[in-house]
Amino acid sequence: MRFFILLLVTSIILLLGTACSVKKEIAKSDSHSEMMNADGIWQQEGYSRIIELKDTTISVYDICEIHCSLSFSEHVLDFGEVVEVNKNTLIIKHGIDRWVYKKMDKLPEVCTIEIADAKANDVQYNFEVFWHTFNENYCAFDVKGIDWQEVYRTQKAKLNANTTELELYLIFEEMIELLNDGHVKMGVPSELVEAYQAHKESINKKPSPYSFLHELELGEQIATIYLDSVRQGNAGMVRWGMINKDIGYVQVNGMIFQANYGIPEDVPFPEFYNNYGSHMETRKDEPQRSDEEAGMKKRMDKIITELADAKSFILDIRFNGGGKDAVAMDILNHFCEEEKLVATKKASQGGQILNKQDIRTQPSRKRFEGDVYLITSHRTASAAELLTLGSLALDNFTRIGSRTEGIFSSTLDKVLPNGWDYEFSNEIYNDLAGNNYENRGIEPDHAIGYARDKDKFIANLYEELKLGKDAAIEKVLLLKRP
Repeated sequence: MRFFILLLVTSIILLLGTACSVKKEIAKSDSHSEMMNADGIWQQEGYSRIIELKDTTISVYDICEIHCSLSFSEHVLDFGEVVEVNKNTLIIKHGIDRWVYKKMDKLPEVCTIEIADAKANDVQYNFEVFWHTFNENYCAFDVKGIDWQEVYRTQKAKLNANTTELELYLIFEEMIELLNDGHVKMGVPSELVEAYQAHKESINKKPSPYSFLHELELGEQIATIYLDSVRQGNAGMVRWGMINKDIGYVQVNGMIFQANYGIPEDVPFPEFYNNYGSHMETRKDEPQRSDEEAGMKKRMDKIITELADAKSFILDIRFNGGGKDAVAMDILNHFCEEEKLVATKKASQGGQILNKQDIRTQPSRKRFEGDVYLITSHRTASAAELLTLGSLALDNFTRIGSRTEGIFSSTLDKVLPNGWDYEFSNEIYNDLAGNNYENRGIEPDHAIGYARDKDKFIANLYEELKLGKDAAIEKVLLLKRP
């Protein structure tokens, strides 16, 4: 994930002078203001990153104990929103996040040393960078009971001067599998992916027979069985309608693919996906996140208006694997009555907990304040879990289904010296009582007993729907009986 800055000048005024220098005016409590220049070197608290701002360009460096490298550079206006700057501190807003940076006099020496190609591609060095980066930033060793030092000893023993790229990748995949974290992934060149797939086939590791398309199909079946008329947006990423004339039903199948790019609403999902992807490629991450948030807000406003006769709502996110936290919070904002602290998050770095942030609801103008029944499963993950976490602080929510997946953190993206990119969890989300649900997920108030295994969950639900009934919705109907 990249982070993007949109400069705020008191009331978000962009200053683009002939010199294109990046400046912003910060209102002072004593009614006077001063112009500060954000140019310089800044170290982020909690994410092992350093940024360099120079005129209209921002450069982002990844750093760990033994390595530093330039991750990317881009136009500063694509990076986010500067909400505070003074001689020592810079705060950047991205989505619901506020990142804190501290001023540095210069880049650390390790960031100025050019790495020779031979070292950048050395398997031993790449292993060390990978291990150290996790050691310094990964947030869940304790809750998973993993001894990362022992993992180091075991896996490093497999390396030697003749270790191939595929063998190194297999070692990384073994380490990733030990973490059992859906937010830990690695991207490698296509030829290596092909070699890895061939290796998996050689050891009889069969791919899952089910995909997200099957989950969308299940969602469509559920909607068809229960709704008076099925309305949908973005090829089924959102579906809605009425049940029994007084229950509003909203099915949200992702906290992404929600932007309005003018794609016909009812095209098959593969066609929608390809078309959507072409639009995403033209947008930087921060503007694209804004597209997602604006698309969901407009959609939810429309749903609340169309389902105005609803006396209660079902919000179904059992097939929702996450996406953007801001999208999740926008949905929650349509089902709350007041601004309220609902959760906190913080970052893990070098054994320290840094950059604690509050997560609050901001009630939408068009909203529903009555009873909401939230349907979850083990497939409910990431940003969808933030919605679930926030619902714990709202008295009008009742949760039905099964425990969520337990991967709350936004992903921290890094790049190895050899160019392979990877991402992992470095943030801890807590409810208002301080509980951390990473790895274990959030239990429902009323359990349905869905299988934790994805394939079994999908297969069982297909069989259940053949009988024309859905256990979760039937549970809501039972709870609503006088």
